[in-house]
Amino acid sequence: MIVDKSASFTSERLVYRGIARKDADVIVSWRNEPDNLANFFDQRPLTLESHLIWFENYLGDPSRIDFMISDGAGKQIGTVTLSSIESGSCEVGYLIGDKSARGKGYATEAVRAACRYAFEELGLCCVDARIKPDNTLSERVAAKAGFDEREHVWRLERSHSNNE
Repeated sequence: MIVDKSASFTSERLVYRGIARKDADVIVSWRNEPDNLANFFDQRPLTLESHLIWFENYLGDPSRIDFMISDGAGKQIGTVTLSSIESGSCEVGYLIGDKSARGKGYATEAVRAACRYAFEELGLCCVDARIKPDNTLSERVAAKAGFDEREHVWRLERSHSNNE
C-alpha cells in the first residue's frame, strides 16, 4: 500500500495535513512536555536531531502517516497518526500538544477524522488504539470516537464506526 505523506483533509472544526520537516520544533516541544511524555510508551525525551533522523526514515515508511492538526484559525494544535498500516488494519495515535486546545473535543474529532481517512482513503477495515492503562483521558477519547476495548486495546471496525 502506498500512503501519501502530503495528504490533507478536514473535519468539522479542524484541518489536517501530512507533517513536514518544518513541524519538527513544535512536535519535539509537544512530545517532551512532561504531561504528554508520561502518556507515551517510549518515555525517553526526544531531541530535535533524533526527530529529524526519524523524519527522514518516516518519509520512506509506507506503514505510517502522521498529520498535523490545525484549528479553524490555522493554529497548530496537535498531531494524529496512523501507524502499523498493514493487512487491513492500523493503529491510531493522537496528541493535542497545545494546552489551550485541550478539553474542547479536538482529540475525539481528530481520531474520528483519521479513522474515516483510514477506512475511506486507505481501505482499511479496523483501527486499534494502544493506550497506557492509566491514561484515562485517552481512553475517554477512544470511547467517544466509537472504539470498543478488547484486552486493553481499543478497536474501531469499519462497519461499526461512529465517524459522522
